[in-house]
Amino acid sequence: MIEQRTIEWHKQRLGKITASEIYVLAKDRKVAMTDEELAEYKAANPKSRVTTKVVPFSDATFTYLNRKVMENSMPLWSKDVVSINMIEEYVEQHNVTNRAMQWGTDLEPMARDKYAEVMGYEVFEVGFIPYAKYPNLCGGSPDGLIREEKGMIEIKCPYTLEKHLEHFLYAKPDDLKEGNEQYYWQCIANMLFTDTEYCDFVSYCPYVSPSKQIKVLRIPRNEDDIKLLTERIKLAVDYIKIQLAILNDVKAIITE
Repeated sequence: MIEQRTIEWHKQRLGKITASEIYVLAKDRKVAMTDEELAEYKAANPKSRVTTKVVPFSDATFTYLNRKVMENSMPLWSKDVVSINMIEEYVEQHNVTNRAMQWGTDLEPMARDKYAEVMGYEVFEVGFIPYAKYPNLCGGSPDGLIREEKGMIEIKCPYTLEKHLEHFLYAKPDDLKEGNEQYYWQCIANMLFTDTEYCDFVSYCPYVSPSKQIKVLRIPRNEDDIKLLTERIKLAVDYIKIQLAILNDVKAIITE
């Protein structure tokens, strides 16, 4: 197993849609209807002034996917020292760790142990898990698996007390979905990738009294959201493949 957050782990994720950023695939944008679509819509809704429709993927989605396209153009498997050094430099430059992120990383083992103690589960650490359907283009890194119950955990260690309070007040999965879509879709994605039945969203803060240090919110496997995410991943993978094909056909040097 490649340990999470190491250089090798970051290199393993290059070019892949990952669970921590997969929420951008759930975003939509509005585009103008075609004349045919507009005529059909007006026939069914004569009083409506709507002229646009909602389609998958926002500008932020395409920005993310375009980065994945170019990461797939890196010499990821090269044994050339210069190539290896350049890739490692890219990883270091594009994975800047701020104080809050480092805090979360440092506290994660403590949070995992606290969860195991409170819940009575044995938690197994894992590395990057490729999505079986698209192993070269998609995957995630859960914070732990609970094999005896076919579950998993996603740990957050907020840097501020108010953020832990926000997490502590979540009473149902929809609260997380509405309050932090990035975390919610990360849970859904990792359930898909690991074929698990639930994800325990864990928020941990050692500064408060023991009874308030840990919050565990169980996110059951939501088949509607799994279906949506599966469809969006296919669209995203198709886009990446098309763009790679276009990229490979484009002339690098044009002199006329």
